[in-house]
Amino acid sequence: MKYFSNVGTYAVLVVYIVSFLLHFILPARVVKGYACDNNGKQLLYRLNGPLLFVFTGLLFYYSPPSSLHTVLYDDYWYALITANIAGIGMSLYFYFRCNVQEKYSRCITIDQVESTSTGKVKNNVKLGIKCNSVLTNFFVGMEWNPRLFRNSMTMTMNNMTDYGVDVKMWLYLVGAICLECNILSCVYKQLELWNEISYAMLIYSFCFSIFLLEYLILEEIHLYTYDIFAEKIGFKLCWGCLVFYPFIYCIGAFPLVVTNPKFDISVSTAWCILGVYIIGWCITRGANLQKYYCRKYPTETTFMFGLVSQEKLPGTQLLISGWWGVARHFNYAGEIIQAVALAIPGFLVSDSWGYAVLPLLYPLYYVLLFIPRQIDDEEVC
Repeated sequence: MKYFSNVGTYAVLVVYIVSFLLHFILPARVVKGYACDNNGKQLLYRLNGPLLFVFTGLLFYYSPPSSLHTVLYDDYWYALITANIAGIGMSLYFYFRCNVQEKYSRCITIDQVESTSTGKVKNNVKLGIKCNSVLTNFFVGMEWNPRLFRNSMTMTMNNMTDYGVDVKMWLYLVGAICLECNILSCVYKQLELWNEISYAMLIYSFCFSIFLLEYLILEEIHLYTYDIFAEKIGFKLCWGCLVFYPFIYCIGAFPLVVTNPKFDISVSTAWCILGVYIIGWCITRGANLQKYYCRKYPTETTFMFGLVSQEKLPGTQLLISGWWGVARHFNYAGEIIQAVALAIPGFLVSDSWGYAVLPLLYPLYYVLLFIPRQIDDEEVC
């Protein structure tokens, strides 16, 4: 069969495996997370995202032969099939390995524990409703923070010991690495087809690469976000990080590859796109940084060198000042603005409506993702 003899079939597996091995081997820092286990013990995380990102990028750039640089674009559908097999297989593994559902509707976090020394959980932790639906359990998952290879790696910090690779953080890490490889593959393909890289492709790949690198540099902040404490390991996360994240997020690059550079945007337009992107970045990163700072240092009353007050709704952990005084989910607005900026290059240069609409699916996805999240947050709050 052609599928088994195609390079793209195995290229994505190589990216997954190399990313995992490097994550396991390369030096890392160990940090305390926001999430706890069911006994109220604060979880530890091994983080080396920036180092892995740079290392993988160098491997991609210098990998011989040069024909491999475009393989993820040339054999996109074969790579996508393999990614789907991996995503579904991993989802099935975590479904069948878990015999008991987690009892909480959200993961226990450090602000829900009376004392980390005793692990006593506050009584007001909301309990979940047991779900007997096979499809629902498969889709959303049944475990909060599973770890792999628990007996092969030990991490010690402040007399606390934890084992293994955190599955959630690895999924986001490998998704980011694979996404960057897909973007670079599109850049190389445009260069191969037209002997030049357009301004539209430059601004698109630059913004996305900065987004991924910055995300990994500040990956500790991600430990305090919705994904970690409000989502379990199931099809949604496994398939989402192995398939949707690396192969669909870059949908805006496809029109750029095949469009003749004579339809390119101007330098001033590229700067304007960068400006829109930076506005979105400031909103989402500022809001997430403020929330992270509040959760990690709950007794602090100011943020950003005293420029922003950390006011909370009395008796709760809800911020009502700074970015969170502007809107309840201002970070979501920022991410949508970033997505719109990334969709503009492909929309402007496309010579057909089919290609012009394609990049717009990326910001549309964010809208569809964040509306249910916002509703869920409002119910819990």
